[in-house]
Amino acid sequence: MSERLVVLDLFCGAGGAAMGYHRAGFDVVGIDIEPQPNFPFAFIQADALEPPVDLTALDLIHASPPCQAYTPMSNRWRGSGGLADERPDLIGAVRQMLELGGVPYVIENVPGAPLACFIRLTGEMFGLSVHRPRLFECHPFLMGPAPERRQRDPVAVYGKHHDGRLLWTRKDGTELRAPDNLEEPSEAMGIDWMTWDELKESIPPAYTEYIGRQMKPLLEQAA
Repeated sequence: MSERLVVLDLFCGAGGAAMGYHRAGFDVVGIDIEPQPNFPFAFIQADALEPPVDLTALDLIHASPPCQAYTPMSNRWRGSGGLADERPDLIGAVRQMLELGGVPYVIENVPGAPLACFIRLTGEMFGLSVHRPRLFECHPFLMGPAPERRQRDPVAVYGKHHDGRLLWTRKDGTELRAPDNLEEPSEAMGIDWMTWDELKESIPPAYTEYIGRQMKPLLEQAA
């Protein structure tokens, strides 16, 4: 193992979470079942539920299993008979694998996902122009930052197109619109290497940088 701590990023996508850990001082290896040509670190194309590496040789494992089973965008909630029920529910299988591995881990997903002892992070906590709430089940447990008041005009980083269309008008009269170019959401997320389709599936690196900076001294003490 290198002198730097190593984190394995399962379901890594194009590397939003990975970049945060890198900035926190980790070496990163990503695994995804799909090719990820824009992933900025070492990458292995493989099934994240059957990673071809020795999990016990790692310092930390991060997993971001698909969120469509839990997101309200998938015809509201799982169990409603909508699209969410057609999506894979992998959190239980991922947690079991990580517990058997015996290595500190983080599982990330959207609000509504069945995570335990989680912290909730949003863009406002890090001065970002996105709301983008995400939950993180952390072992060992970490404390989250103090919540911030939700911003009035966050950038919407989801949907099929960045076409500037109106998404909805809130009760306070403010409007949420899709961006009309790629530069705006890239800046809002703190990500400058992804396509739109990759960006809308990612989390801001600031989230995992925060987690990584808390995890690092704990892992170093345990080494």
